[in-house]
Amino acid sequence: MEQRPMQKLLLMGPGGAGKTCMRSIIFDNYLPRDALRLGITISLDQSQVHILRNLFLNLWDCGGQHRYVTEYLNRQKEYIFRHVGVMLFVFDINSMSRADSAAAAGESTCTDWKLPEMLQYFTSAMQHLRQYSPQAKVFVLLHKTDLINKEVRSQIINNRKEEILKAINSDGSDIQFFGTSIWSDSLYLAYSAVVRSLVPHRDILLDVVRNIAKACDAVEVAMYERSTFLCLAHISRQGKEVVEAASTGELRTTEVSEIIKHFKLSCMNNTTTMNGMSVVNNLFTALIHPFTECTYVLVVSDNPSLSVDLHQLNVHAARRNFGQFLDSENPIAAAMREVL
Repeated sequence: MEQRPMQKLLLMGPGGAGKTCMRSIIFDNYLPRDALRLGITISLDQSQVHILRNLFLNLWDCGGQHRYVTEYLNRQKEYIFRHVGVMLFVFDINSMSRADSAAAAGESTCTDWKLPEMLQYFTSAMQHLRQYSPQAKVFVLLHKTDLINKEVRSQIINNRKEEILKAINSDGSDIQFFGTSIWSDSLYLAYSAVVRSLVPHRDILLDVVRNIAKACDAVEVAMYERSTFLCLAHISRQGKEVVEAASTGELRTTEVSEIIKHFKLSCMNNTTTMNGMSVVNNLFTALIHPFTECTYVLVVSDNPSLSVDLHQLNVHAARRNFGQFLDSENPIAAAMREVL
């Protein structure tokens, strides 16, 4: 198969924000406690990530020390910002708060990035990105939210988001924001959105999971990428309506991402592989089953009269129909074949 052109994924942010750590958890199968032992990124670290069947990410992890950032934004700006498909800009939200409060009190902080410098870095990066890669998608991760008190976490995230948008004079319509932590499934929620943005005609995947939900009388169905277990599509049933899930539904599904990813790692450590699993009790039936060669589906039903075997038959039928579509001459199928 001819390799599809790579999607350039630019990972930027001030030093110590946690960029390399999160990348290692999502793409390199690190556990959070192990990722914390990684050293800082020196200058620019380029690597190739292969997900789905034929989607290649050219991941540029940009070191966040001042001397490197100055190079990115000046002498190397065209080299760094040209041909970008996605830019992830990571702020350490805890450092932003410390820098802000310390500046007001005239104190020093444990980070060498002051809040105005962080905002200026992002502002300059956005300017160069819009000049050299105007079609690039932008995601801002307000990272290390676990260090913020739960009672004020949402408010602080909203305040920082407003500050960032004010700095670039934007209404935020072209930027997706996420509060993230390596200690929760929020990281999977953010990176699932990134990967979904790179899948062509994702509405077809939504149709697939919607049809599975109807066939299985399921309350939720989700489709996951096989290696990272990032969520590609997710629907839930609200009454008689089957709709694309939002907020709480997505968080619940990314909890499954985190749990299954850890389970897969345990299998690998014991030289076994995970081919699927099911959970059955008097409240629900859940099935995780291979779909295509690069995806799994999750089917959750609250109807105790429906068996796991019946769900498997419906998944097999949906897989056969989807395979026939991908093999067709339909131009949409041709575009999806490049990835799936």
